[in-house]
Amino acid sequence: MQILKPLLHPPIARLWAGLALAAIGDQVYRIALIWLSVQLAGAHAGWVTAAEAATVLATALFAGAWAEGWDHRRTMIGCDLVRAGLALAPVTAWAMGCLNLWTLLIPSVALAALRGVFEPALQASLPRLASSRVLLTPTNALMDATARLARLVGPTIAGALAGFLPTIGLMAATTLTSLASAIAITSLRHQLPRQPRTARGSRFEMLTRGFRAIRDRGYFRYLLWRGGVVNGLWVVSLWLCLPLAVQRGGLEAFGARGLGVVGLVMGAYGVGNLASNLVVGGLVVRRPVTMILVGNAVLGLGLALMGWAALAAPKDLAAPLIMAASAFTALGGPVMDVPMATLRQTVFAAHEVAAVYRLSIVFDWGGMLLATAVAPLALQAVSPEMTILLCGGVIVAAAAAGLTHLGAPADWQAMTAAQ
Repeated sequence: MQILKPLLHPPIARLWAGLALAAIGDQVYRIALIWLSVQLAGAHAGWVTAAEAATVLATALFAGAWAEGWDHRRTMIGCDLVRAGLALAPVTAWAMGCLNLWTLLIPSVALAALRGVFEPALQASLPRLASSRVLLTPTNALMDATARLARLVGPTIAGALAGFLPTIGLMAATTLTSLASAIAITSLRHQLPRQPRTARGSRFEMLTRGFRAIRDRGYFRYLLWRGGVVNGLWVVSLWLCLPLAVQRGGLEAFGARGLGVVGLVMGAYGVGNLASNLVVGGLVVRRPVTMILVGNAVLGLGLALMGWAALAAPKDLAAPLIMAASAFTALGGPVMDVPMATLRQTVFAAHEVAAVYRLSIVFDWGGMLLATAVAPLALQAVSPEMTILLCGGVIVAAAAAGLTHLGAPADWQAMTAAQ
């Protein structure tokens, strides 16, 4: 299987193993965070995600530009070690009897800030580990699969542990998995030696490097704003409206209720994600923009089906139908994310990749910030179930707006022909 070929390279295999464990820990942490926030604040739990999005946005815009000149491997190790410590903060607050929305929010915001530094460093490191485009696409798919695998395994672990552990106890898993990731990245000292310092220039030049890189690429500007729309509506649907719909509707499935049902739905999402990733990782990316639009359309249609199931299905069938729609929704993720990563790493110069990825974070998390800030207000007038359905429809419309970019971009054709 093409997606597994990078695992024959020990450095890539070690990195993947560490990142996979970290992603599972993060997923368990996030499920616990959202469920505790919904219990403490109801629909206002959306402000937790909004605060995280604002932090990632600010980090990517400012601290991320400053960190571009740092050594990528050491940057990732440092982020993992700090993450391991921060994950224990809510557990400590609970043990001291002072757990509230603020003691959940503050460490979660700090954890989110690390993402704006860690992810660009990772994306800039992958082309150094996968030295050819033939290896780069499956490597991107494999690294993308860490999040997909986590969405499958994380909710399952969270649902199982919730049966005998307090929800707050799930958060401690991130400490162990972050340490495992730091150890894996530390082992890459020979494959990722300290890179030459290329991110020189004034602070303003570093801040705007990504914008200057995409200046003459109209199709990439469309992909950026599309990413903001899709990610904003996706996070509102799955991470706010879904738990609210389960909680308020009293939905049950296969003997599970509450957090257990959320875990089942997210586990089904993980199954679809992983299955799609295994297929996409073996494809040759020829028309990346077309693949991205197809992925958006599948994602939007799936969310609309989830909203319909929650609204109209009989109560005893609602949760199983939502699970099926969730698995279908997840098929779209790798179809849009893998070609986006390969496109970004192929058409931009090596020293521009981190800056362009940072710009992608700005749009993606900017969309999340706007959507999650508006969602608590919108949910006063619209039910969570209807909100999920409407979000799916808007995502399909955003994909339709890109029909004028269906051809392979000229710079993509030039770079792939040269290789």
